Amino acid sequence: MKSALLKLKSLEPTMSNVEANIARYIQNNSEKVCTLTVRQLAEYSYSSPSSVIRVCRSIGFKGFREFREALILELALLGREYNHVEKDVLMGESMDTIIDKVTHNNIRSLEDTQHLLDAETLVSCVNLLVECRCVLFFGMGSSLCVAKDSYLKFFRLGKQCTVNEDWHSQLLQAKNSSQEDVAIIISYSGKTKEMIECLESLKKNNTPVIAITRYAPSPIAKGADYRLYTAANETLFRSGAMSSRLSQLNVVDILYTGFAFVQHDYSMKQLVHTHIQKEDHFS
Repeated sequence: MKSALLKLKSLEPTMSNVEANIARYIQNNSEKVCTLTVRQLAEYSYSSPSSVIRVCRSIGFKGFREFREALILELALLGREYNHVEKDVLMGESMDTIIDKVTHNNIRSLEDTQHLLDAETLVSCVNLLVECRCVLFFGMGSSLCVAKDSYLKFFRLGKQCTVNEDWHSQLLQAKNSSQEDVAIIISYSGKTKEMIECLESLKKNNTPVIAITRYAPSPIAKGADYRLYTAANETLFRSGAMSSRLSQLNVVDILYTGFAFVQHDYSMKQLVHTHIQKEDHFS
């Protein structure tokens, strides 16, 4: 299912004033929009039919008719759950409220990311990972934590892979890459300067690049060969990634599971072979 409303919400901050006004009108009147023509929507949103069509195309639809069909399906499947908002934690709130709001936001992030992922793209990425010589992981900050978790997963299955802690080592990793490798760049914003520089080196070496990034225009999304999108739902005031990190980990888990099941028998043997027995000190 193409998530029309979620894509509109994600791209709205990057749109022009006219396009953003159309996006807001659709989100606030989605059930009504299902009954409108392109000209009627243009009239209600104080825009033009060409602007409406441009908005539809910007989120992956051929035109308004295809967008409206996807919108009808989305509302039928999700009901009123589509119109959710992130719950910000306010000063002085109780721990019970913090538990509720943080959990709510994390669940929503996972559900939104699920609706953004494309199965065909994931299949292509899994096949690349199976066939490549080495998987190269890239990330900064909290995305580096996700990269390290990814490394441990694939390394346990015996897949040649590498991750480096500091950016200079990651840049050298990119410069030494080849077209037989596959790079996975993890970046929520898609605009991290260090990751963009690594991407440029990877592209010079014709190394296939998979980007795990939010659904929004960015240099990393534009330059990657394959894009696995996460929901763009982190508020600007947060000092560190929260729900976005969980969405990134979820995407990695999907890649890892797909990779393991393509080579099911071998993967099962590897999991048994690499299991580290822990002593029970309480017996």
